[in-house]
Amino acid sequence: MIDNTIFDELSSLNGYMGAVLSDYTGEVLVSDTNNITKLDETSMRFNEDFRNLHDVTRKLGLGHTKNLNLQAGNANIVMTCGGSNHRNHLHAFVILDEHGSAPLAKIALESVLEKAIASLG
Repeated sequence: MIDNTIFDELSSLNGYMGAVLSDYTGEVLVSDTNNITKLDETSMRFNEDFRNLHDVTRKLGLGHTKNLNLQAGNANIVMTCGGSNHRNHLHAFVILDEHGSAPLAKIALESVLEKAIASLG
């Protein structure tokens, strides 16, 4: 069973605001939305854009998009894919404030995906 404890390592990062783990369609499996409103709904939009990027990079012969880092004025958004060819094609993303470390978040997100994939079998 996947629950919010999957985000424990991620939530300890400086600047952490919230995170979502979803399947590739955007259906939320678990989220930590205490500090951000409408994060679950936002996840669906991010997933749609991430899937479109999967298609673009695949059509260019570059493989599927594994990571995405967006910088906004007041936040960093990091998204990671567990593998588009994996039986459990999962996406995870985190929102950090502008001082949060995107590289550390990427490492923590990869751990979230590994745990989730193992949990789902």
